[in-house]
Amino acid sequence: MSSMDTARVTTRAVKKTVEAAGAFFFAPDTVARGAELGFDGVTLYIAGRGGVLGDVDDDAVVTAFHHFTAEALIPRWEAGRKLSPPARTGELYAECARAWGREHLADLPDVDRLADVTTRIVRANDLGALAPLYSAWRAVPLPDDAPARLAQNLQTLREHRGGLHILALAAHRLTSVEAQVAESGRFMGFYGHPKPYPEVTDALTARREAAEELTDELVAAAYAVLDEAESTAFAAHAEALGARLAH
Repeated sequence: MSSMDTARVTTRAVKKTVEAAGAFFFAPDTVARGAELGFDGVTLYIAGRGGVLGDVDDDAVVTAFHHFTAEALIPRWEAGRKLSPPARTGELYAECARAWGREHLADLPDVDRLADVTTRIVRANDLGALAPLYSAWRAVPLPDDAPARLAQNLQTLREHRGGLHILALAAHRLTSVEAQVAESGRFMGFYGHPKPYPEVTDALTARREAAEELTDELVAAAYAVLDEAESTAFAAHAEALGARLAH
């Protein structure tokens, strides 16, 4: 197989694992760390996940998060900024990811190899302003220990896929609310989208599926930096790693 063919296979194998990398977001230990500073879980999620952007303006926050309405996002962002400077909250959130990794991934087979492989992907793929949350997480210094490094890398790769997905949605002329309702409609309230929602037509579903396929292809292009052995290792451990992320 060509390197792109191998990368496509790897992308399909690890897709659900990468999407589940936010397991630490609302984990009890994460919520408890935030509560020490006065954060509730959702405010910490927004202020922490976005805190790596630094003290940016409201428009930059809305652009980076994309799926949220400004009305749902900005009050939480501002509440978080009053409790702690964004960069400090972002570092706290990154440390929560690392702590989760130390607790849940330390005994994962081949954890050192997986930490190295995911680091290689992140280091090789710079998207700059095209994917602000990914670029900001990519700039967060990595810890030395493999379980923590793997957890942080997986969160960064989650933002990588998310950033590329936003580009794919734009390429298929899909708004945030259209994409969400065509996918499942489960998080419409969480993201702040008011009713009535767009009708889920066959045409809308087809465009949503085409955007998902384009996302897979863009991610595969990033994963093509791996050699065959690295790709095989990442794909082979996806199921076991995904099982850890599911708990």
